[in-house]
Amino acid sequence: MRQGTSQTFGIGAVARRTGLSTSNIRMWEARYRAVQPERTATNRRLYCSEDVERLTVLRNLTRRGHAIGNIAHLNLEELKGCLDEEVATPATPRHRVLVVGNSLKRIVRGGSVPGQELAGAFPDLATTATTQQVPESDFVLIETETLFPETIATVRELIQRAKAPHSILIYHFTTSRTATALARAIPGLNLLVAPVSDAQLRRECLLRFQSLETGDSKIPIDLGPLPAKLYTQDQLAQLSQITSTVDCECPQHLAGLLQSLSAFEKYSGECEDRNPQDAVLHSFLHRTTAKARRSLEEALQHVLQTEGISLAP
Repeated sequence: MRQGTSQTFGIGAVARRTGLSTSNIRMWEARYRAVQPERTATNRRLYCSEDVERLTVLRNLTRRGHAIGNIAHLNLEELKGCLDEEVATPATPRHRVLVVGNSLKRIVRGGSVPGQELAGAFPDLATTATTQQVPESDFVLIETETLFPETIATVRELIQRAKAPHSILIYHFTTSRTATALARAIPGLNLLVAPVSDAQLRRECLLRFQSLETGDSKIPIDLGPLPAKLYTQDQLAQLSQITSTVDCECPQHLAGLLQSLSAFEKYSGECEDRNPQDAVLHSFLHRTTAKARRSLEEALQHVLQTEGISLAP
């Protein structure tokens, strides 16, 4: 036992107290020797109170832009001194956001997404094509009513002039061909179909910001579009009560599973995100659940076709 310590914590308790994920703690320990916990006879990690305090300070400093590799070797008092200096000097927002669309401008200025500042704003895409100067940005956020093939060049030119590695475009109406062509033409662009809730927009922004953060563990996720639902809740409720033509209850069982998956998909999509780590985790759960839901929907389609069951729209 280290001198001056009496209480010890498992890694799960440390994660809850510090706001770090367990994988993040293990990575900082193995790669940077940020902490060196004791081990039990069964090789279980035991962290002391100083370890918890140290990890908390490290987390706060990395949130303010410090690379974990540059500060992990400092002792606790030195780390606290760095944090005191950061608190005394307001942190500069790390992510400059260029906005196209007045409603998005209000959202960014409202501060609903942490760690960003408004680099510039345009009322619409047409205005961006005629302006002489486009501010350099980390992120471009666009909303437009319609997308046409000629829009692709305008969007691409704007993102290139802003030198932005990430961008989101929210649209209301277009063809699938145009949307596909736009996504392929511009690396780092993500397309969202309106309406998009503030919570969803916040998460999508945090996911892009995650790649600019340092020291955080990353869960690999597919940022492509979510699969659309093949059945409505009314249809699933209808199936849960249906009697099949053979001695098989698969339609009812599949409908019940789909109802549960849809509920969790909705829940994970609406969970509050306080930082990029939360956004990555909840997006991973949301998208994984959506893919599982689509697989079961396709299985249900096959069962219904096999048994000749049709559903009211």
